[in-house]
Amino acid sequence: MASNNSPSAMRAVKKWLYFGIPIMFIIGGLTHFAFNLSGHNPVAAAFVPVNESVWEHLKMAFWTPLIWWIIGYFVLEDKYGITACGWFSACAVALYFNMVFIPAFYYTYSGAFGCHSVVMDILSFLLSLILGHVLAVHFYRFAGSRRKACVFPFIAIALLAAAFAVFTFYSPHIPLFFDFGAGHYGIA
Repeated sequence: MASNNSPSAMRAVKKWLYFGIPIMFIIGGLTHFAFNLSGHNPVAAAFVPVNESVWEHLKMAFWTPLIWWIIGYFVLEDKYGITACGWFSACAVALYFNMVFIPAFYYTYSGAFGCHSVVMDILSFLLSLILGHVLAVHFYRFAGSRRKACVFPFIAIALLAAAFAVFTFYSPHIPLFFDFGAGHYGIA
């Protein structure tokens, strides 16, 4: 079994993650419509956008990549010696990058130009996936697998997952969570 950062393992990791970017982009984009298609199912609400707020759109950049990373772990683990600690540490880096990049991009362009653009929103989602995964591959290559630190990525990912569930139903009353088009917070 190859080590988790051997040349063959790194090729497999890069291939899996970079090949996944268009898949995550398409599936993540489709989740934008899933809440309405689910008949406003409250279980679906924790996983897919329920309104047009910036926060709700972050679900597309969290759940879809997380599922891709989980599948990737099981696909690559035995053949390439992928460790859960290293893999999910890199996953957490990608996910948190997305959570910072998308709002920063949105508030920068909307504040600078005083407008809202669906094209720019889509571009921010795509760029977050590309840049987040490039960063995650780099992190994976050099992170190693320190047993003592292994719990942190799982806690970090679980905290984000819990935040999406809680804040969908109990949104803080700040602009990140406000749907300006519909005039409300969270699930209506």
